[in-house]
Amino acid sequence: MALPAYCQVQQATDSNLSKADELKACGTADKEVNYAADTDKKTHPLGVQDADKALIYVLRPTMMGNKIQTKLAVDAEWKGVNRGNNYFFFSLAPGQHYFCSQAENRSVLVLNVEAGKTYYIQQEIRMGVMKARNDLAVMEEDKAKEKLQKLHPSTWVVK
Repeated sequence: MALPAYCQVQQATDSNLSKADELKACGTADKEVNYAADTDKKTHPLGVQDADKALIYVLRPTMMGNKIQTKLAVDAEWKGVNRGNNYFFFSLAPGQHYFCSQAENRSVLVLNVEAGKTYYIQQEIRMGVMKARNDLAVMEEDKAKEKLQKLHPSTWVVK
C-alpha cells in the first residue's frame, strides 16, 4: 500500500541533512529538553481527531535499545520521548512541519499535514557507536495501527 498523496514527505539523512532543516526541526541546544521517561502498562489511550488539526502518533515498535530514549521535537518544540515498544500522540495545525528525532544522532523529517488526517511516524532504531541511532519514517496506516495495538504509552516528566 502506498502512502496517500496528501502525505508529502522529505527525509533528511546523515548524508544530506541540511543544518538549516535541523535547526528548524530540533531548535538550538539551549532549548533542548531532557526527560525522565517511563512506560504506562495499565492504559492504552488513543488520540481524539480534531477537525481543524492533524493527529500525530509517534511509534517506536521495537525493543532494540529498549532503555535508550528517542526524543521528538516539531518545529523546534520538544513534544515527548519514547523508549522500546512505546508510543505517544499530539495534535498539530495543518501545514508543513519539521520533525526531529534524537538518540545518538538526529533524524529530520519534513512533513505536510492536513486538518482532519491522522499520521503515524516511526522512530526506527539501529545500532550506533555508543547507543541507539534512529531514523524517522512515515508509516502506512494499516501497518501502524497493527503495531500500535502492541505498544504501551510513553510517560515522561521534564528534568
